Amino acid sequence: MVGTLRRLRVTRMIKSSLIHSAIVSAIASSALAFGLPDYPLVPGEAIIRTANPKALQQTLSALSQQFAGVGVIDDIDGRPVYLISYALTPKQTYHQVEAMLLNLVAQGTLTWAEMNYVGQTGEGNTDSLWLSGVGVNSGSYLDQYAVPLLGINDAHARSRGAGVVVSVIDTGIDASHAIFDGRISPQGASFVPKSPGWGDIAQGVDSDNDGLIDEQMGHGTFVAGLIHLVAPDAMILSARALDSDGRGNCFRIAQAVAWSVDRGAHVVNMSLGETYHSKALEDMVLEASTRGVIVTGAAGNRNTADPREFPACDPNAFGVSAFDWNDHKASFSNFEDQLDFAAPGDSDLVNGVPNMARCIIGPVPGNNYAIWEGTSFANAFVSGTAALIRAQRPDWPGSVVRPPQVRNRVYSVLVNSGVPFVPQNPDHEGLLGRVRVSASGAVLENPIAPPLGDVNADGAVGAPDIAMVLSSWGPAPTFVRADLNADGAVDARDLTILLTNWGQ
Repeated sequence: MVGTLRRLRVTRMIKSSLIHSAIVSAIASSALAFGLPDYPLVPGEAIIRTANPKALQQTLSALSQQFAGVGVIDDIDGRPVYLISYALTPKQTYHQVEAMLLNLVAQGTLTWAEMNYVGQTGEGNTDSLWLSGVGVNSGSYLDQYAVPLLGINDAHARSRGAGVVVSVIDTGIDASHAIFDGRISPQGASFVPKSPGWGDIAQGVDSDNDGLIDEQMGHGTFVAGLIHLVAPDAMILSARALDSDGRGNCFRIAQAVAWSVDRGAHVVNMSLGETYHSKALEDMVLEASTRGVIVTGAAGNRNTADPREFPACDPNAFGVSAFDWNDHKASFSNFEDQLDFAAPGDSDLVNGVPNMARCIIGPVPGNNYAIWEGTSFANAFVSGTAALIRAQRPDWPGSVVRPPQVRNRVYSVLVNSGVPFVPQNPDHEGLLGRVRVSASGAVLENPIAPPLGDVNADGAVGAPDIAMVLSSWGPAPTFVRADLNADGAVDARDLTILLTNWGQ
């Protein structure tokens, strides 16, 4: 998520043409001049959670007495949560629909009800785009300032994230990018209506009416690239809930969280936000935490504490603010006493020219690399570090650490190993999280992680692991350790990965 760039007060990084490899400068403008971005209602849609099996039909029947077009659009698989439609006459308002639904809640027919609202990347609501064509490549990606600052290379001596699945709820991921080297699961899913692919694709529509088309295409790939930088052996799932303008809505985002949990994700990265505190999202984040899944959320990019962004400020998620190369608050980062951690997210441009030693660099579609900044990317670094920790503890959850305790265990590791930052940020004490995360410090708190292919987590890849792969042979709709490529099946491809890593 992005706000203003240091020294230049920029809210837009203009995406260069990858075809012509043009070098493009940032255009200066003030976000404050146009007011804070809002998160509008999705017309004709509401979300309900029913309290009993008959409640859905009772609700639809009651609404149909006053409103046209009432029906079920979609549901969250395995949960009594429904997206319903309604149509209004010129004399009706959505407040009347809301009032009727709240009355059904009061009667006990519904557990809760709410209108459906838009959510999006912070970069999208501040019109911040990635900057490419400035000489960035795989070398600058691997050597960016966040790597030594977080101690990423040192951390890899103890954990590389093997055996962990990270779900990225975003604009999709370009799995063909060379940097990923097969670590993007082919079992992604799209929750964007009428757009079934889970890749990071251009849709050619200005869905947020800001005059820019597809301005957030690449966001999910960039986020996934930073997670991969921290945890290169983790598998990444693409849960595409945002369109190419970076826009989604409460229901689709909550639906993506539920799918990620059901698919077996250990970490769910949400580099997005909504200022409306959605009950649907709150319920799914709570369920994730209860089932031992870590959820991370970006704080937002408007340099404000109000309005809060969710899920960053949800008590069951990790909220992440953005820092620069000196552990100072990034000028754009939101601040709030509900946040948990800080991580690098700032980039330095002077008159549109990047200082490469002070930039966040990641992959973008087309096998290219770019510069970006925002709390979205700080959030990705925290997700990657959480993946390193989870890889070290394949016994979590288990008989000793129960699923609801996993979040607190990971939280404690990150806090205990993190870097204090109050002296650098005295004006925001208690508002940027507890510590700036340290990957190298976090991995010292637990045993060395099993290597890739070590299915039984005994510290080596050998015959017992082959036996476990063979015993798990077949479909794996929920992730199991024997599904080494997280493609939803244990088969010859997993056996090949195991043999490639034999003896490690």
